Amino acid sequence: MVVRVVVVGGGVSGVGSALALLQRLPQCSLTIIAEHFTPTTTGDGAAGHWEPYMSPGTSEEKIIQWSRETWELFRGWWESGRQMGVSLAYGEIISRDHMQENPWRHVPLAYRTLTDAECTKYGPQYRSGYTFGTFSAEVSRFLPVLLEEVKELGGRLEVRRLSSLTEAAQEADLVINCSGLGARDLVPDPAVYPCRGQVMRVRAPWVGRFLCDESDESFAYILPNIETVVVGGTHQDDDWRLEVDPADSRVIWDNCTTLMPSLKAAVVVQEWVGLRPCRKGGVRLEADQIKVDSRTVPVVHNYGHGGCGITMFWGCASEVAHIARDLVHRHYGLPCRL
Repeated sequence: MVVRVVVVGGGVSGVGSALALLQRLPQCSLTIIAEHFTPTTTGDGAAGHWEPYMSPGTSEEKIIQWSRETWELFRGWWESGRQMGVSLAYGEIISRDHMQENPWRHVPLAYRTLTDAECTKYGPQYRSGYTFGTFSAEVSRFLPVLLEEVKELGGRLEVRRLSSLTEAAQEADLVINCSGLGARDLVPDPAVYPCRGQVMRVRAPWVGRFLCDESDESFAYILPNIETVVVGGTHQDDDWRLEVDPADSRVIWDNCTTLMPSLKAAVVVQEWVGLRPCRKGGVRLEADQIKVDSRTVPVVHNYGHGGCGITMFWGCASEVAHIARDLVHRHYGLPCRL
């Protein structure tokens, strides 16, 4: 038999999960159903800066595992010279408060804690910080490539707004739920909520290092991409606004130009707002099932990544594919590619 797989969600999690599954189960019939595909996904506006952060409800071990696997993917793209929107930058994260040692410090390049003198060169108020080298992977550049790889392996795309996961399950033997913020209604999962992020993209070719201030009162980040520099930002929980707020723009500009005065000469080329798909209880990556008439349809959930979705996307996709492969074997008895 041909197993029909429906992946719900056209962002990095959905496309990544679809590709990882097709690589392991090339004999399945896979369709990605989403209301939005690139270039209008949330990830398309993000800087793509690889940096894990610990999330209550998600095990530290899993976050590091998923992030490391994604790091290795980005490193492979970068070392191969493929035009995937991946760039390497070094920089600093600083704070007015004491920051704990990061448990993922062994993954990126040249990670070390900053000395007191290195912190205070940004101002006497800064008490701690760290430096490392990391990748930026611009979703707007690599997601179209991954979509083409999905289609080359036989996957199909369908632009449609679903009313529930049950609707997806009615035409599937297996559902992969990567619906992000949409999981709030589709599952439904009331633990899912938005965290509004507003950023600017500026032309500042002299900025080659990233710099972030993690202090609550002066929060700012300056993240170089290939053609522009992303400056931000906001972190506003339960805020559904998608329009640019001029008041937020002023705060972002003031904080970033205070942190890096040379940015005052930068030219703003775009302002953008995206809603991070957060979840109380952390990432949900697990098997489930849905009853559709007399059938029981297996489901694999993969959502709730917050602002760390790009950092973890390939590690999560690989785990989704592993779980899905076992479910297909158990429910339908098909052989699976290891």
